[in-house]
Amino acid sequence: MKKFLLLLFFLSSFCYGQRADFFQEDITFHLNKSQFDVEGYYWFTNNSDKPIISNLFYPFPNYSGEKIDSIRLFNISGGENLHYNIEGNHGISFNVYIVPKDTILLQIGYRQEIKSDSALYILRSTKAWGKPLVNAEYKLIVPDFFKVKKFSYPPDKSYEIQNQKIYYWKKKNFMPEKDMIFYFK
Repeated sequence: MKKFLLLLFFLSSFCYGQRADFFQEDITFHLNKSQFDVEGYYWFTNNSDKPIISNLFYPFPNYSGEKIDSIRLFNISGGENLHYNIEGNHGISFNVYIVPKDTILLQIGYRQEIKSDSALYILRSTKAWGKPLVNAEYKLIVPDFFKVKKFSYPPDKSYEIQNQKIYYWKKKNFMPEKDMIFYFK
């Protein structure tokens, strides 16, 4: 099913014969023992001389049957909430319109209940775009007493502010080979 969804994601981005260029993301994760909240900013550009209308697929981890709720999708550039379709437990699909030689910024977020000892954010879908992200930043925020015992990508740095621990990653020309996974006690 995952292969089908990635194929759908890849093919749907070719709607109307053109494709937006996904080039940057900035994601903040909030994690505790019962919830994983994802708040992301995603940049897409149209380098062509014609408008682009694309149907995009945003995947959710189908991880131990944990429920996804509080889905948020906002086009910051257009100042509007976007309509989306829920694609089972696998993600959402939605349409974007980008005028020629322009860039849009989308804010996408969701909350997931946690029933296990780890939380996962899908990064490998970046490969469907056929090129690395020019810039990517990730922040994990946890209560200071919360123990993260392992990361799929070691953080570049960490610090503590107001009873919270913040882990930080900054990537350039990033083509993920694995998903972002946080293992905790």
